[in-house]
Amino acid sequence: MSCKISLGRNLGMYLLFSLSFSISAVAETINVAVASNFATTMNAVKQRFESEYGHEINIITGSSGKHFAQLVNGAPFDLFLSADADRPRQLEIRGHVPPGQRAVYAQGRLVLWSNRQELRLSEQSLLRLEAEEPIRIAMANPALAPYGRAAVEVMTTLGVYEALRSTIVMGENVGQAFQFIYTGNVEFGFVALSQALALDQTQALWDIPLDYYQPIRQEMVLLSSKPGARALFTFLQSAAMGGILNEYGYELPKR
Repeated sequence: MSCKISLGRNLGMYLLFSLSFSISAVAETINVAVASNFATTMNAVKQRFESEYGHEINIITGSSGKHFAQLVNGAPFDLFLSADADRPRQLEIRGHVPPGQRAVYAQGRLVLWSNRQELRLSEQSLLRLEAEEPIRIAMANPALAPYGRAAVEVMTTLGVYEALRSTIVMGENVGQAFQFIYTGNVEFGFVALSQALALDQTQALWDIPLDYYQPIRQEMVLLSSKPGARALFTFLQSAAMGGILNEYGYELPKR
């Protein structure tokens, strides 16, 4: 009897060892280039994905333009999460990404935001500026950034864009526009909701209606054949992302 118990225990330990070895053998490190505006959200994705799948995510944060240039020059990324749809599309057109490996992973939300928490911003905040002494407004460059294009669309929808053009302080991207406001160099401006939520500073904020601007569709591309990379690509399109995106200021894109 004791021999059987000992044999069973040894067999159980062997199976447990074999299982843990097989899991560690297939676990991979996935290099993911992430647009700066999505970095905080990606950290939440990393925590959940790693706990459920066992693969490790190495997050490389930077501007979408910088990541795009690195990819064109052969950077060894497994996935690229852009702040827009243009660069992933260009990578596909240029042959860096096979068809079928590009998808929308999030829809951004634009807000009018100030670091002065006593302000109460609304649609009227922009409408009043046309009649009062103008103050400076920060926004991302619409020629380079989707959040900048959305800001122009909002002001055009309200009929104040031409009147306010001379007051605009242009950032290269939405991150730089946010810095202008955060440091107090500009009183308020257009940023991503995710940026305000990351600071937990949402008192002085107007959450702009989604029908005031075209959807800010953030696309990603799968760049390698690693099983872990494909698992992450699939996870980022799953219903499980809904709660994470909502918590961090994004919309789950409509398929």
